[in-house]
Amino acid sequence: MNNLKINKQIKSLDVSSLGDNLLHYEYHTRHLLSLIKNNVDKESQQFISAYNGFRGELYENVVYELLLQYAIEEEQITQFVLKGPHQSLSNKDNEKFGLLMDKSQQIVYKAGYKDVSEYDAMFFTKDSIYYVESTIVQSTIGLRKRLRKKTALLTMLFPKLTVNALIILSDGANGLNKFPSNCTVWVTNNLNAEDILDKLVLGKKYPKIPFIKYDNPKLIEAHTIKVDFFKYFDTLGWILKKAINSDKTINKNFFFSKTVSLYIDIYSKVYIGYISQHTLAGLLDGIDSSELELQKLELQHIYVTLEKLDDGNFAIIYYARISNSKLKKLEITQNGLKLSEKDPKGFTVAETKFIKHCFKESNELSFENIKNITQTISSWHFEV
Repeated sequence: MNNLKINKQIKSLDVSSLGDNLLHYEYHTRHLLSLIKNNVDKESQQFISAYNGFRGELYENVVYELLLQYAIEEEQITQFVLKGPHQSLSNKDNEKFGLLMDKSQQIVYKAGYKDVSEYDAMFFTKDSIYYVESTIVQSTIGLRKRLRKKTALLTMLFPKLTVNALIILSDGANGLNKFPSNCTVWVTNNLNAEDILDKLVLGKKYPKIPFIKYDNPKLIEAHTIKVDFFKYFDTLGWILKKAINSDKTINKNFFFSKTVSLYIDIYSKVYIGYISQHTLAGLLDGIDSSELELQKLELQHIYVTLEKLDDGNFAIIYYARISNSKLKKLEITQNGLKLSEKDPKGFTVAETKFIKHCFKESNELSFENIKNITQTISSWHFEV
């Protein structure tokens, strides 16, 4: 696929050329520094957890700094996206759509001011776009799941480019041979974070040298990149309109089309209609639903979604708002009803508010409709 090879500096995490650049990044170290100040046992689970969180942040920054230097020297790389302290202070966080920087100065794609996906680094070659994911976590299962959405989104944004991923892992990571074919995997030495941590403990007492910036035509800022416009919420509404046929069967050809398959990977779930409180009660017949308190659900707006599972199969998942405005996720499984509460600032809450205004009477599904749709999708499967 490519011949981008890891160099000695990245392999060994050699930071000797970085000056004090790593100290100019922001770290979530308040808790860790408090533990150090109070002489908490370094073998305690509390300390280990806080320390590993810091190591993870530092690893991402070390990799980014070294990768920036690599990109300047590597002839195949035509453009490299700046982030963190490297970006211009004039790049304000007030854009609604596009590849931008979030408040933490990370590379994100935004839709309606919300972050759809974040990328640790990003660069271009002649005919490809690469996104970078770097982690010290040894289990790669969660990372591999996240790649599906990240790749699908960039495929929509850059339809004329090949989307590749550069995965940079710490020594000891597992599942190296299980990544998709568009991934290049680099493995580095383990990170020793003590030197940087000691300087952070000193705080203002450590006289850090000025930040080193690079002047090179390859270096660009995210907000300057032109992407195909992706209407996040409008597309959800379009899928709702197309999801169900006039006879209330699910539109299989629509969902198996190439474009909609990409959308499924981006959203993870799409809305296909709504059911009444009475229909939900029928679906829950014989299942303990006392925790849900059916009588407190808002009428008419029990959302029905089609969700792609980690194994490539599909399931019907419901979302319902209760009278005190909390949004609940309802999963009807063989073991009963599984309830969870959604983050009020998360995408699902924003999506349901939008979809609520898209609903028409024709979007209501009956008990029989749901049963037939559930039976139909039980045979569906996408490669993961």
